[in-house]
Amino acid sequence: MNPTDFSSPEKAPFSFGQHPKFERSYREFWQRPIRNRLEDIKRIEVPISRFADARHPEVFVVPRDRFIIFLEMEEGEFVGPMQRIFPFSSTDFCVDLEEEGLFREFNRSEAFFRLMGINQLGYLVPPRPKEWDKNQTICYTRPTFHHSRWEHSLLAAVLMEVVLARNGFSQQERAPVILTVGSHDIATPAGGDSVKRVDPEALDEEENFSWMLRHHGLDKRWAKQFNFNLSSAQKWVKGEGMFGRLLDVVDKIAYTALDCYHVASERPCQIRNFCIQHPLVMDVWQDIRFASDKTEFAFTDAERLFHFLLLRALEYEDFLFNPYSRTLDLYLKNLVQPLFERGVITKEQLLTWNDQQLESTLSEHYPQEFESILIEPEELSWKKFSTADEQKKFCSELGERVDHAEHITGFDSGLDWPVWERTWLPWKKKTITLRQAISQDEVELLEGVVASTQGYYVYYKRP
Repeated sequence: MNPTDFSSPEKAPFSFGQHPKFERSYREFWQRPIRNRLEDIKRIEVPISRFADARHPEVFVVPRDRFIIFLEMEEGEFVGPMQRIFPFSSTDFCVDLEEEGLFREFNRSEAFFRLMGINQLGYLVPPRPKEWDKNQTICYTRPTFHHSRWEHSLLAAVLMEVVLARNGFSQQERAPVILTVGSHDIATPAGGDSVKRVDPEALDEEENFSWMLRHHGLDKRWAKQFNFNLSSAQKWVKGEGMFGRLLDVVDKIAYTALDCYHVASERPCQIRNFCIQHPLVMDVWQDIRFASDKTEFAFTDAERLFHFLLLRALEYEDFLFNPYSRTLDLYLKNLVQPLFERGVITKEQLLTWNDQQLESTLSEHYPQEFESILIEPEELSWKKFSTADEQKKFCSELGERVDHAEHITGFDSGLDWPVWERTWLPWKKKTITLRQAISQDEVELLEGVVASTQGYYVYYKRP
């Protein structure tokens, strides 16, 4: 299959990211005469309680295949659980962050308010379509994308809650895991991954996870209220154990859904084309099933898992590791580095500030850098090489024109993710890897996308 076998319009269609049936329902309602429309309101108005599920009482799973108006309104304002968008899926989620309960924890601590102010994608910019004039200068406001680490973390926590609840885990068993998932990015430094490059070891969010929980007193409060164990949580955040592996899975599902929606809404690209072809690819979360003894999990639909991992791979190829999108990725790092080395900005400040606080401090030291709200990635160009020697030689030839160089080794393809082997005999049920469950052509396609990102890159200033 070729994920780029048709062209896309420059603007994303109205239905992009929605359930395929939603647009028809939405348009039929708004195109009806006003009198008929008022009569139809009774048909589409539903109480949120209709979607309540005793297995996960704090999370309402809402269908996305039709236009719905919730009844919980007061003076035009929605009250009650807030709807959280989950693009490219059959469902959205409503979560009440105000009522007493587990999910209120993600809306009552300074640690999570800080995450609301940390941009998920930093200074990455949209991919540039091949058909656009390469000599045309395009300016971007900073940052281009505005979804936060908190939005991503909350979606991951919601997914974990519903998956575990529907696989028979009790509220007591789930609570420590959900709290860990919702806080797994809590130690992301202000400025995100770009700033983390200032000192990758000192600013690693997994290594600083325990420090952040202790700093905000969450470890003790959660231990008392929810039987939370910081030592276990630290292991899960590092991907250890069954819950650690599942955290890694829901983390990837959550960020892929949100990132791809925002990136592809902005600009024609492979990601948009693929999501139009596979509008419900994120239903992969519904395929996670545990063994009867709840000691292992795997996916039930190998093809849907393959499509999800291919979309994630395209996000890396088309955006996350796309040299054009990354030309400004070190913008903040280059400003923070000298201040960090001199102690003007400290590790603790980066772990407790949000993006705005960091930029405010930087503007005091670099007033000219922050005079304009516009930035131009076209000031940089790049070349990719197969070896470190070629990269080094090119850098020596360019001299001071070199902005930075990097080695991209690729990313995890996910071909080792577990899949339940199909069998009519329940007692012979076992897991195999995705690599074993799909065709060789599909394996090669996924590996080919990974390989396309690998190489030695040099970013340099145009003459």
